[in-house]
Order: sequence, then structure tokens, then C-alpha cells
Amino acid sequence: MPLLGNAEKAELERLILARLVEHYEAHGSGALLTEGLRVVVNAAGIAIDRGETLDPLAMVEVRSLFTALCYVTGGTMALPRDGLEPLATEATSALAAQINRLVPD
Repeated sequence: MPLLGNAEKAELERLILARLVEHYEAHGSGALLTEGLRVVVNAAGIAIDRGETLDPLAMVEVRSLFTALCYVTGGTMALPRDGLEPLATEATSALAAQINRLVPD
């Protein structure tokens, strides 16, 4: 039985989107595409960091997500605001998969 079912994944995505929006508004459209920026899940919740969180429950580098890769490889280092929702969905999938692997079959 997975730790995160559909309801939990939806809540995780909502929390991730909130953090992405906060980061975007505080640092601008290019900040989410900087190298080393991660979305992490830890005991305190969801965070955006550059490696400060040691041994997180789950983490994904933002630039490794499909939406971010499209902008980076397309030659732009600015993510439009409408790219935040797909980015949150992709981060949720990656993080939920890591968390659900914690439970033995």
C-alpha cells in the first residue's frame, strides 16, 4: 500500500505549487531554472533549496523536470508564470514516487 494515495498527492501538489509561486514572486522568472535548485520534502514540509536540506525524505532538482528542461534547452532562462502548474505536477510525480518507494512491497 503506497504512503501517498490520490488525495495525498493532490495536497502535495498544492503545497509544491505554493512554494514555487512564492519563489517565483520573490526571485523572478529565471530563479526557478538556476542550477542546483531543488524541491524537497522533509519533516518540516515542502521547501525550495540549493542543497541546504541534508538527507531529505524526497527531492528533485527543478531543472531535471520536463517543463524546466524545455525552457533551458530552448535557450531561455525565464520560466513564464503559466509554467508553474505543470512544473508542480511533474515535481509531485517525482517526489511521490520516491516517497512511495519507502514502503516495502
